[in-house]
Amino acid sequence: MTATVSVDLYKLMHWLNARKLTPDHVLDLTGIKLDLGAGEAGGRLTLPEPELRRLAAALDIAPAQLAPGAGRTPAAIFQSRAETEATRRAVRRDGIHFYNYYSLPAPSGYIAPVILDILCPADRLPQLNNGHLEPAITVNIGPGDIHGRWGTEITELNWAVLRANRTAGHEWIIGDSYLEPSYRPHSYSLAGDESARIISYTAKSNLHALLTLANDWPDGSYDRFVADWSAGDQAAMLGIAMARRAYGPRALAAAADVPRDAVERCLAGDQDALDTAALRRVGALLGVDHRLLLPPEPLHDEIGKTWCTIEQGIASVREFGGYRAASMAGAPQLPDLVGLYLAVDREERAPLDLFDHGASHFLVTRGTPTAWWTEPDGTVREQPLAPDDSLWVAPCVAHGFSGAGALIKLGNGEGYGYLEHLELNHTVHREATLRRARHDRADWGYEPAT
Repeated sequence: MTATVSVDLYKLMHWLNARKLTPDHVLDLTGIKLDLGAGEAGGRLTLPEPELRRLAAALDIAPAQLAPGAGRTPAAIFQSRAETEATRRAVRRDGIHFYNYYSLPAPSGYIAPVILDILCPADRLPQLNNGHLEPAITVNIGPGDIHGRWGTEITELNWAVLRANRTAGHEWIIGDSYLEPSYRPHSYSLAGDESARIISYTAKSNLHALLTLANDWPDGSYDRFVADWSAGDQAAMLGIAMARRAYGPRALAAAADVPRDAVERCLAGDQDALDTAALRRVGALLGVDHRLLLPPEPLHDEIGKTWCTIEQGIASVREFGGYRAASMAGAPQLPDLVGLYLAVDREERAPLDLFDHGASHFLVTRGTPTAWWTEPDGTVREQPLAPDDSLWVAPCVAHGFSGAGALIKLGNGEGYGYLEHLELNHTVHREATLRRARHDRADWGYEPAT
């Protein structure tokens, strides 16, 4: 008996439109008669598996690119301390029991933070890992101090203590935090006799899709790609944009009304050669967002780390609605990685006064707050919390906390972050485009064969 599989009609219509194929074309190419108006509830069409393979071949895509997603994203996912404990797995390194890992909740396919028990003793130099593409935000959640290591040599840059907070009155600001760049080797050990843990959010890199695609490029193409970006941030972007639009320095200078020597100096790495007004004219001429031509303003040390001390966190304390908030490490070079400390002290039912356009992960660190959020049907859900309980909240879901306690909030912009913000900033007829795209199954406009 031939197995049947489901096809997401939204994805199917996207590829039909992208390939400029009508259902009549598909019938001619594959013998499959697509009834695009007869989909199941949820916008799915059922096909025998051999037909799916023929359809995908006609569209020049993998069958998986037509598969339905995991279904409607939940508004929130609660995970108790006991459920987190059940995810424990031991990791050995350098011949010893080095870490215990624990996973926090997230929907299928999403990335969630992990908690690590740091087990390497203080009298042992922790063996480095190999680093990874994904950047991360890491926080010492105590109770003891931790040694962090980020290089083979022991220097002030690559050997430092992530401290646990012992400051009376600000205990909810648990410890030091830092951002870690791509492929930075790292490791941790205890800094004394006291036990210690970290929470670490290894976020999906914004380079992931590009580098996955580029892994299939010829070696020469990849080498040229790397060489062009090695010219320097602003210079590389300007040079790439000029080559794409077929402009040399002389032609660009004349058309944009900027000095030719300023263009040449910018291409040579002088970040002060062109002011913002000139870059606006250059960007308009080249069809490039001029902000991409501005020199970047990163915030990190010589090996790429961005640090936030306990004292800096305390100095950042501010009122935010019914909460006190304090900052963790953050930097413009990793705009999607967000960390906050939140303290709540109000006994009434919480107004739904928290709202984030990205997914949020919460870990309770003190007290017994209560979480509130809006379910998809509009009802408000209430969930009592205790230390080490955790909560995932979906993007654009109103939520809040009442009671007395403290939480860590982490986010990484997964699925909706920096790159999408840039794109939405430029989308023409933005609201109409977003409304049309919601489960869009319209064709581009054609008549069926008679």
